[in-house]
Amino acid sequence: MKLKTGMILTVALMSQLSAKTVSANQENVKGLLPEVRLNSTNEDTNNEKAFQSEMMITKAENKAIESLNKIIVKKKGTPEESDLLFRLAELYMRRAKSGRFFDLNSKEKAPNVSQKAKESLKSAITIYNRIEKEFPKYKELDAVLFNNAIANQQVAQIERSKELYNKLVNTFPKSALLADALLEIGEVYYQQQNFAQALEKFKGIERFPKSKAYPYGIYKSAWCYYNLKQTDEGVKQLLAVIKQNPANSADPKKYNLRKEALRDLTLFVGETMPPEQLYGFFEKITTTEELGDSLMSLSSIYESHSRFKEINIFVKEFIEKHPENPNTAKCYAKLIDTNETLKQRDTVLSFMKKMAEFCANKPNVECHDDFRKISLEISKKWWEIWLKNKKNTEFSKLTEQAFEILLANEDVLKSEAKSRYAYAELLFQQYKFDQASKNYEDVSNQKGVDKTLGHDALYGALFSIEKSLDKKDDSSLVEHQKALAERYLKEYPNGEHVTSLQYKLGFIAYKQQDYDNALKLLNPLTAKVKYPEIKTKSEDLILDIYNIKKDNKSIQAFAKNVLKSSSSESRKQNLTKIVEQSHYAQIQTDAASLPITQQIDQLHAFSNEHANSKLGQDAFWQSISLAYSKGYDVLGADLSLEYAKKYSNDPRKIDSMKEATKAYIDAGQIKKSIATLRELAVLDPKHGLANLETSCDLLRVNNQLPEARGCYKGLFDQVDKSKKAELLSKMVKSFKDGKNSSELESLENQILKENIEPYATQLLLTKAKNLFNERKTSEAFNLSLKINSRPVDADIRAEARLIQAQVLEKEFVNQSVKAKESKFATVLAMKTEKLDKAHTAFSTTIKMSKNDQIQAQALQGIDRLYTHYIEAVTNMPIPDSLNPEEQKTLRQELVKLTTPFANKKTDNLAQLRKISKLSTTVSESINWAELNVEKTVEPRVVFPSAQKLTSFIPTQFEISNNGYTRLPASEKKCDVNAPTAASLGGCIQTRRFNEAETLAFKLSGNKETRATGLYYLSVIADKQGDTDKALWLIEKSYALDPENSMINYQKGKALYSVEGINSALPYFEKVLDMKKASPELVVMSALKSFSDKDYITATEEFSRLSNDELYTYSLGVLYVEATVQKGETDQALKLSSKFLNSKGDNVDMWIEQARVQELFAMNKESAAASYQKALSKTSNADQKDWLKKKIDFLKNKNSQITSYVGGN
Repeated sequence: MKLKTGMILTVALMSQLSAKTVSANQENVKGLLPEVRLNSTNEDTNNEKAFQSEMMITKAENKAIESLNKIIVKKKGTPEESDLLFRLAELYMRRAKSGRFFDLNSKEKAPNVSQKAKESLKSAITIYNRIEKEFPKYKELDAVLFNNAIANQQVAQIERSKELYNKLVNTFPKSALLADALLEIGEVYYQQQNFAQALEKFKGIERFPKSKAYPYGIYKSAWCYYNLKQTDEGVKQLLAVIKQNPANSADPKKYNLRKEALRDLTLFVGETMPPEQLYGFFEKITTTEELGDSLMSLSSIYESHSRFKEINIFVKEFIEKHPENPNTAKCYAKLIDTNETLKQRDTVLSFMKKMAEFCANKPNVECHDDFRKISLEISKKWWEIWLKNKKNTEFSKLTEQAFEILLANEDVLKSEAKSRYAYAELLFQQYKFDQASKNYEDVSNQKGVDKTLGHDALYGALFSIEKSLDKKDDSSLVEHQKALAERYLKEYPNGEHVTSLQYKLGFIAYKQQDYDNALKLLNPLTAKVKYPEIKTKSEDLILDIYNIKKDNKSIQAFAKNVLKSSSSESRKQNLTKIVEQSHYAQIQTDAASLPITQQIDQLHAFSNEHANSKLGQDAFWQSISLAYSKGYDVLGADLSLEYAKKYSNDPRKIDSMKEATKAYIDAGQIKKSIATLRELAVLDPKHGLANLETSCDLLRVNNQLPEARGCYKGLFDQVDKSKKAELLSKMVKSFKDGKNSSELESLENQILKENIEPYATQLLLTKAKNLFNERKTSEAFNLSLKINSRPVDADIRAEARLIQAQVLEKEFVNQSVKAKESKFATVLAMKTEKLDKAHTAFSTTIKMSKNDQIQAQALQGIDRLYTHYIEAVTNMPIPDSLNPEEQKTLRQELVKLTTPFANKKTDNLAQLRKISKLSTTVSESINWAELNVEKTVEPRVVFPSAQKLTSFIPTQFEISNNGYTRLPASEKKCDVNAPTAASLGGCIQTRRFNEAETLAFKLSGNKETRATGLYYLSVIADKQGDTDKALWLIEKSYALDPENSMINYQKGKALYSVEGINSALPYFEKVLDMKKASPELVVMSALKSFSDKDYITATEEFSRLSNDELYTYSLGVLYVEATVQKGETDQALKLSSKFLNSKGDNVDMWIEQARVQELFAMNKESAAASYQKALSKTSNADQKDWLKKKIDFLKNKNSQITSYVGGN
């Protein structure tokens, strides 16, 4: 602003000055410069006319110059020469004007002119210089100097121009051009920023108040003062301009600079005057209309200096004092803009409301336009600010209010459709979808609305509803959406959203389960290749509809058809999956009526067909899950292992293999279990050692003892110290095959050396038992004493105490009762003392142990003590030194002595029966060397060995109401493809154990028949002598079906083989309680009855057995004894004869027959004959000696044999 010039006025002056100088020769010029009337209403026409006119003028000028030059040549030296030269210079000046015109319109078709503007000016300057030099007295020399100065100024010869202007001023002080010259020279100095010189020239104009340049000179001097920092003087000058140019002045002789002065005055006073005084200052010098313009200009200046707060002061004052002024609307707009800059948004909204109220009743269109413009600008700006940070809700609310103000003042006759559309857009961005939809729809419903806007608004309404439905489920809104979509399709059948909205209608029908209509709408869209996304979505919905309808065949057909037109690899993959899935679903539907195994097979086949697909993998996994869930655990395990190999990267494979391991173990598939555990140990290092140890245990169970030992050894160095003891114990158990005894001894020594409990004590117990069995009673007794002093549980030490008791029992039994009369009392006392010691040891064992088996063995020992004591004392040899009467009396006393012990024996037996119903009162083996020849031999009750107990092979798998029936031994059919009880039993009875095991595995592989399958596997192992394995398998079977008599029997049999009869008895008892019949159970029941002296029941049980069975289980002697004990002596002798006829070398039966003949039939001769037969058959030397003595005794004694055997 500091270099503001009057260049526009200067150009005007130049034109007028040229006109002025030419005016002297008006007549000559008019013919050369024809007037052109322009049409101001058509710019293109005006430009064309101006161009044509200028071409005509140029041609005329060229013609005139050519003519004038000819005249000058002719008039050279005449008085007219100077005038002609001046006129020629003027023509060049005029042609320079045309040249500038063509330069500015160079894009137009240029005329064929001889010179450019600059060349014309130079020509004019040359002529002016010539006149000045050759005609110094020329009457119009002041004009020559003035025009020459202007020409030089135009060709940038500023110093020459200044020289000419100064010469004019100094030489022609009374020239009419003086004021103009001062103005021009002042302007030159001003442009050179020589404000002091410029001021001097401008001030010189004040001498010519009537000059047209006068107001401009004052105006320019004001600017000089301003640039010289004398603003107050500048203000005075501008005020003078304003005063000299009243608002209603229209003097054509002067420049009216009032408007410019008022404008510039805002700059001058704005910098020096407080804002509170501005309104009053301008009010005094302006009209009402000018006041508003001035204050607007002033506000612009304040804006340029960022003095926004002060703008409020004077603009608000204007509004308050001129509320109805036409400029009031612009003032409101200015306040809105200013306060927006100040970020006073609430104030902005306040002024927007006031502006709206102000314009509401104004017919002024400009007011409404200004209001609309500023409202939209503010709304747009706030919206853009909000878009940059949508989390800031301030601007969204502000923008919304701005639009509300705008639309609330909408012109009824002039719809604000675009504004409402923008408002709807804003509401949409604020997630106010319901309001947005309403405003969009309002726009679309407005009559005469632009078709494009109406289209976009209608779609905006639809899209807003869509967004609203994303947030809430509203059936009425859905219906409205349908109506709008149908309206769109009707009104804009070729609209850009037709396809998407048709899809939307199809989708709505789909959501509303109107599947037929959905298919009708969606099917055509699958051919819309120009809209691949909608085409794809439509295809997907159609596929889903078919899926909902369970129409797998349509799914496959449609998906295959889509595959043909699809070019996307990912799409092809997805469709291929759909085909697979529908195929899979069809399999599921078809498989519903198939047996489980066939369902599993179908799934497995599907997985093989689609091995590389996820669904194929899932189908495989489902087949596994189905197998497990339906009880086909082994099948599930087999599939699991296959799955783990096939999908080695699946993280589920470890759990799958764990489940497979469990399934194999549960089904008794030991070899598969071992292999799976080994694989699992590698895959699951965290539990690797535990899995390996389990595999070692299974090797031992499977009687793979060397492999088991090697397995344990491999683990030994890897486990913690706390685990080593257990491993050592297991390694010791793996030596039952009798191999590597040195290695076993080394292990046992290590356990003993490190005193690893309880294994060390258990080893010592084993050694003590072995010593006892080897009849090294002293060593056994001493070792038991040491064991009893070890810091282990009393329950464990009880076994050592039991060994001590058994040693003491032997000493007691071996204590002879033969004595002379003088030692008779002493020997009897010694016998009774040893009884007491052994009894005390057995009693202590009972107190120490919590184990029923140990307690039962102790009670059996006590029973043997009582039996032997009663037998020994009752039959104690009477000294020959006593007379017959004394002998008789002594015998009676001895019998009385044993009576209390007989009662104790009965009580002890009752206590034994509480623990074990089948426990027998087994006496020690007969000591033939000590046996009195006066005695007969009472049969001992001994259970048949485990090996003699036959396995129970049933005729059917399922138990009937009458229990199981045994498969005839004659059944020999073995068909591995026939999983029947007869075929499986036939395989066992023909010892085709591999085939039998295959059939048994089929049973154990299913949960429903697992218990039965495990039973058969146990029987097969038992038949092969793998007693530990048989026990392990039957325990698993028992856990599944503990009330099954067949399983209880097999468990008892297996325990008998591994742990002995006492461990087996509880299970045999349980079978008896179930009243299930079999030869083995009959044997158990008969032995129990015989032991309880229930001879009637015993004979009934024995009679149910065949001769072979009686012989096999060594029960013939007991059968004869039971028969004679119930008083049937003749029947007993018949039985013995019957047995001897078939088995004539049975020594025990000959001795039993002799006992019946001697003791019950009182036939000494027959008895002697039977003893003689026994003597001829036996190979036992002690027995032979006794038999010889017995025969001699019967032959030599004529008196009645007094014999008390077992109380008889």
